[in-house]
Amino acid sequence: MISVADAIQVILGEVQPLGSERIALTQALGRVLAQSIQATRDVPPFRNAAMDGYAVRAADVGTAASNAPVVLRVLETVGAGKVAAHSVSSGTAIKIMTGSPMPDGADAVVRVEDTQEDDGTVHILVHVDRDTHVRHPGEDMRQGDTVLAAGRALRPADIGLLASLGFAIVPVRRRPSVAILATGDELVELGQPLTPGQIFNSNAYTLAAAVEEAGAIPCVLGIVRDTPEATSQAFTEAFTADMVISTGGVSMGMFDLVRQTLTELGSVERFWEVAQRPGKPLSFGMRNGTPVFGLPGNPVSSLVCFYVYVRPALRAMQGLAHLHLPAVPATAAESVRTAEGVTEFVRCFLTGEPGAYLARVTGSQGSHVLRSLSLSDALLISPPQIGTIQAGSEVRVMLLSGEAATPPV
Repeated sequence: MISVADAIQVILGEVQPLGSERIALTQALGRVLAQSIQATRDVPPFRNAAMDGYAVRAADVGTAASNAPVVLRVLETVGAGKVAAHSVSSGTAIKIMTGSPMPDGADAVVRVEDTQEDDGTVHILVHVDRDTHVRHPGEDMRQGDTVLAAGRALRPADIGLLASLGFAIVPVRRRPSVAILATGDELVELGQPLTPGQIFNSNAYTLAAAVEEAGAIPCVLGIVRDTPEATSQAFTEAFTADMVISTGGVSMGMFDLVRQTLTELGSVERFWEVAQRPGKPLSFGMRNGTPVFGLPGNPVSSLVCFYVYVRPALRAMQGLAHLHLPAVPATAAESVRTAEGVTEFVRCFLTGEPGAYLARVTGSQGSHVLRSLSLSDALLISPPQIGTIQAGSEVRVMLLSGEAATPPV
């Protein structure tokens, strides 16, 4: 049986970033850059006005005040996207709009609210210094600067930045396709009637949502019945994806056929069983470069294993640098009995502020009780050498959102 830390290390030692593709900028939000982006031009590309107002020479208005305005002759009005036909010389001004190129000769802008216009002239009511309300070329970006690094998940501001540089097409990592198989004769698809002993196929939907949240493409392949033929056929189909995830069928029961079937299909198992709770009967292997996860069938065990192991693998396949969910300090609000000899992930919710979180258990910790995970903000991490977490003790909790460079355990 392998430790949590060793299991994470084994998995991340196997998975590799996928290839790249070029997509439209309009489709790039959340996608991971496959290569660094250099500025192809200065932004802004020219000197321009930061305010609606009047382009002037600062030397002309150095004495201006509300009770002693400086009067200048207005040569013309220049809108955004237009270039002035005149140069500003002593005693003159050009009315200008935000973003308009600065006219030759002008070195400052006086805001329109600090002026009074009167029959071809403008009364300047305040003095301004050189470069007041003027934007200079390259203030945002200089040509040749690396402005976005490879491995970055693109955010809205990044999309705008790329647009300002003229990128209509963006090189990104390919999103992994993930085949999801739920095994078990007890499972029934949504919309079908339940008979005694049956349950709805919730794991497939849980994992599909988790896969999508991780930036990958879920491919739910349906329920796999507990026969060797059905199991072999389902996995053969699943191996067309970049990753395969199954739930159930990896323990020691008579109908737990997944591990044997995977071996017969050429998957090389890297480990089976992890010293953790919930989620001990976890299998991980590789088949021709494709990662294969055999997750436990209990819903909490399945999702906890996804958070700790599958999610980092999917992020690594997308070329991200921060693979893991963050682990942060907290204080236990109550005493909690945990299993010795294994790492236990205790479902909890947090109150207080970051750095001073208080962690409270959400309820029953049975691996079948998905609602207690639905109520959780985090998983309290109980180390193998601890049998009881005492109220008031400092603990570490793994948040169920966010990103971190280091593993939680």
